[in-house]
Amino acid sequence: AKKMEDGSLAVGLFNRDEIPQTVVAKWSDLGLNGTMRVRDLWRQQDVGSFDSSFGAEIPRHGVVLVRLFPTQ
Repeated sequence: AKKMEDGSLAVGLFNRDEIPQTVVAKWSDLGLNGTMRVRDLWRQQDVGSFDSSFGAEIPRHGVVLVRLFPTQ
């Protein structure tokens, strides 16, 4: 995870396994709380707003890169 200048957080979710896996980013592990708006950076689309975590099904040896924005 990396903090961005605008206050958002870029987060990489990695699957190093040989089979597809659901990988979850928990706000508590990232030092966050509250509702966050999640944007998929590679697909360039908003995924939705989530309260305490975000999970994605990631193919084997795959990566998902998202950006978390605090909601007001």
